[in-house]
Amino acid sequence: MSSPEWFVSAINRKPENHFVKVDGAKIHYALWGDSTKPGLFFVHGYSANANWWDFIAPHFLDNYSIAAINLSGNGDSEHRGEYSQESYARELKAVCEDLNWSSASFIAHSMGGSISLKATSFFPEIFNKLILLDSIVVLPPDKIRSMGKSMIRADFIYESLESAIESFRLIPPQPCRNDYILKYIAKNSFKENSEGWQLKSDGKMMKSYQSSDLTDILMSPACPVYLVYGLMSQIFPAELVEYTKYVGNLPDDRVVGVPGTMHHLFIDDPLKVVEELKKILGVV
Repeated sequence: MSSPEWFVSAINRKPENHFVKVDGAKIHYALWGDSTKPGLFFVHGYSANANWWDFIAPHFLDNYSIAAINLSGNGDSEHRGEYSQESYARELKAVCEDLNWSSASFIAHSMGGSISLKATSFFPEIFNKLILLDSIVVLPPDKIRSMGKSMIRADFIYESLESAIESFRLIPPQPCRNDYILKYIAKNSFKENSEGWQLKSDGKMMKSYQSSDLTDILMSPACPVYLVYGLMSQIFPAELVEYTKYVGNLPDDRVVGVPGTMHHLFIDDPLKVVEELKKILGVV
């Protein structure tokens, strides 16, 4: 499938590359747009990277200066020996400080949503609002389970970039009708070393990752919280949506289900997700 014009136009809006040191690790972030405009901050999910936003971020340039972080252990940021929600929160804060942003609106997918929600408890001043994209931040007591071990993966080595791209799969697995997006993401998810090509993300991350119960934080959030989820999401059933709404006391107008999309909703229907995000941000 060939790439549509809107997609080609978006990825041709190349961001600037910046680095900031946080707790001894060099953290990379991409920056688009006029730095005098309000800040919009994108946070990727598990085993992803800032390039996942290359075809989303440019749609907001009329109204925002935009940053997309590579959390440590991902993308072009350095790896750590241990990872935690707290250290990731400091990375978000450090990027804001590097940009002289007193605050920003945050859009966070999947694991990035729980990281960002935790960060609101450490640095509430930097959050204007937080939009969760298919992000599980709380679970009912009878559903609580450890997801970390199931997310540990091997750091496979591939002989060529082509074979690496061919092997690329979304986590959790799902079909993807927009193959041109998947191929673009895959192309930007591998790095070459002396042995061959491997994913940029640290496959051992979840062995040490430290997270915490976010129920109390969601019950008394430091900023307005919104939930945008895939109506066909394989990890976000209707009962979990209702539980999240209940814990966060989220009114109906802060919860949006996107038809025909699964967990990776902005890959499944990027333009619809952009439309819904613009409504929330008030820039339609």
